[in-house]
Amino acid sequence: MGRSVGSALGWWLLGAVVGLLLGGATSFGQQYLPDGLRPFANSNSGWTLLAFVVTVVFTRWRSARRWWVAAVLGLVVFHALLQGYVIVSTLRGFPDSYGPGDLYFTVATLAGPVIGLAGFAWRSASRPLRAVGVAVVAAVMIGDGVWGLLRVVESTGWLYWVLSIVIGVAMLAWVVLRRLDRLGDRILAVVLTAAGAAAFTLLFTTVL
Repeated sequence: MGRSVGSALGWWLLGAVVGLLLGGATSFGQQYLPDGLRPFANSNSGWTLLAFVVTVVFTRWRSARRWWVAAVLGLVVFHALLQGYVIVSTLRGFPDSYGPGDLYFTVATLAGPVIGLAGFAWRSASRPLRAVGVAVVAAVMIGDGVWGLLRVVESTGWLYWVLSIVIGVAMLAWVVLRRLDRLGDRILAVVLTAAGAAAFTLLFTTVL
């Protein structure tokens, strides 16, 4: 047990470092990416995708392939992404803050473990778990894209938001067609994605 906890602490520490570095990079991305892609560097879908990818990559190693390690890893990486963005932005002369009471602190706290578990589910032997996992990420990508087109397209342009939707649909389609072979699991993935995307769009349209 002690060895497992020690290994988990190592993964969480590495996740924090990677998250800080990637989050810091998004501060530069917000300024230097092409205009149509800049929202990636400061969006729910952008940070969700990065946290998901980090978890998927880390869980290639057996010592990180435990649900509780992945859940905490998602939490750590998501918070580190946002903190890295704030630190680098502040150092670059664009003061920002992040901490308890901030909306995105709450988002990272609630969504981080879910995204971590979605990354863990990517390699799960359970097909229903794969369906649920991809639905989580696809719903965020699609929902955030729809939100962007509804709320901020006039100031940001449409390109990234459409791309976010396309990425979400593509991830869902790839898993449904290549990694799920039972109709019930395929339907589960599609229904959960649609419901999640709708809920995401409604929630963030209400609070932002």
